[in-house]
Amino acid sequence: MGEEIVHSQLRRRLERNRRAAAAALGRDTTRNLQALLSAAVQRVHAISGTTTVAAWTLRESGEPYVVAAAFSGEPPVAPDAADFGTLSTRSGVTRLDGSADLSAIGRRHRLSVAVPIPSERGEAAAILLLGPETPRPRVLGRLEREAHRLQTPVATALAVARVEQLDRDVRQLNRLASLGALSSEIAHEIRNPLVSMKTFLQLLPERWGDPEFSESFLALVGDELRRMERLLDVIIECARPDGETPDHRPADVSSAIDGNLALLEHRARKREVKLESEIPDDLPAVALSEDRLRQVLLNLLLNAIDATVPGGRVALSARRVGDSVDIIVVDEGPGVPTELRSEIFEPFFSTRSDNPGGLGLAITRQIIRDAGGEIRVRNRDAGGAEFAVRLAASEERPTAAREGDR
Repeated sequence: MGEEIVHSQLRRRLERNRRAAAAALGRDTTRNLQALLSAAVQRVHAISGTTTVAAWTLRESGEPYVVAAAFSGEPPVAPDAADFGTLSTRSGVTRLDGSADLSAIGRRHRLSVAVPIPSERGEAAAILLLGPETPRPRVLGRLEREAHRLQTPVATALAVARVEQLDRDVRQLNRLASLGALSSEIAHEIRNPLVSMKTFLQLLPERWGDPEFSESFLALVGDELRRMERLLDVIIECARPDGETPDHRPADVSSAIDGNLALLEHRARKREVKLESEIPDDLPAVALSEDRLRQVLLNLLLNAIDATVPGGRVALSARRVGDSVDIIVVDEGPGVPTELRSEIFEPFFSTRSDNPGGLGLAITRQIIRDAGGEIRVRNRDAGGAEFAVRLAASEERPTAAREGDR
């Protein structure tokens, strides 16, 4: 019992730290590394009187690049890994005429001075440079103070960027885990139409002259191929990593629900659970990309189907509420005890001893919060649990319109 309390406290502490790190960036010039370094470059350029001031840093791939610059004349040249590596080992103000290697870098980039900005790990997170004129000692002192002043916010920006990348990686693992759990259902949904088409093809040679058979055959093949195509589209959407094809358009709720119902139909049938949905035709889109809305609904539906007793039902509905849209998932399971309604959104928490907890609801809540929405859970008087997601409504063209754009 003591170990469980420690784990729970640790999870809460990690969540608080993640939020604190994100809050540390705020919405001003400390929001990200590029904004930090751009502001520093402008300040140094204003007081230095040199032709060029630049800042180098590393992309996620490890490739160095010019993240910010202020110059007159020719733009600064992008560094290579060797240049960045040589300067990143220095500390404090470094004159680019102290050795053959440094002089070569100075000539290549038309710069005279560099100051590394170390990260919390000790290696250079970024490098400030200026030249080609050698600045006065007063400017060199200001440059060193600027680098020192940037050290903490730059380290914070990098830490938050790593947390955000970890969040994306975990969300993607959860999506793939959900698809893995559905692999047998997916195979079944694809095999059924293939068996039907194979049967018709085997009968086709002896029934070719029968118009009624030919018409039935063509209609069935067309319908089954379209069904498989829709199912594969849903699978591809669910498996695609966040950011692979950025789409900031809002989501069509009906399209996201239909796709998930198609994906989960066989799983529900196998558990003798009926899936129902009620979506008004005039429902607006929501301010969340469709792939993220699909992930939210997939997590909620999987939990609802698994919680519902055989012969029960899982119902989805949606309605507009002022400037928002409510999406509601109702199951006919045992419900969620009042004292556990906040715990179920913690990573790895589960109310079932036979089913270890996962990340589905924790990721669902985070996606909804990132979109400025909220998720609530309550027990229904008739039995079962109700999960209600509230997202901002959007009058923009929904993501579902993509197909028509081609």
